[in-house]
Amino acid sequence: METTEPGWRPEYRGADASVGDVGSGRELGAHLYYLYRAGRNELPQIAEIYADVTVLVHQTAGAMEGQFDLPDRGIGPAQQRLLELRAEVQDVLRLTSLRMSEVGAALVTIADRYAATDEAAAKEFTRLLGDHASDYEHPVPAAPDPPAPGDPPRVTRIPRNIVD
Repeated sequence: METTEPGWRPEYRGADASVGDVGSGRELGAHLYYLYRAGRNELPQIAEIYADVTVLVHQTAGAMEGQFDLPDRGIGPAQQRLLELRAEVQDVLRLTSLRMSEVGAALVTIADRYAATDEAAAKEFTRLLGDHASDYEHPVPAAPDPPAPGDPPRVTRIPRNIVD
């Protein structure tokens, strides 16, 4: 069973000196639970929001190009800079979504690995998961792969004069 599946519980597998002194017992278990919750539920939700906003910004590319493409002149320098800024904003949103997903997965792994090294921590972690089982009934929200600035537009280009 994967650490993010509904019903997953940490398993104590014995002491591991390689992790160093990170604390122990119930307090460590509680800290691990909060790391796990953030990694499994909260950061994936944030990543999904950023992915959705990335798609919305990506959809503006075609419309902006259509409005900025002046008859017999093309896109001017000011309009070109606005298109570049739009692409930069999209890329920041996209990378934020991807990084939130990566950090969430890392926190889940960290919580699982540390719980495996301390029996009391694993018990407390398991107790907290049980107390809040309804928070973990559903699969982890999966953020869609956000489009990169160079990806083809998902919206058709709107002509400058839509009456024609």
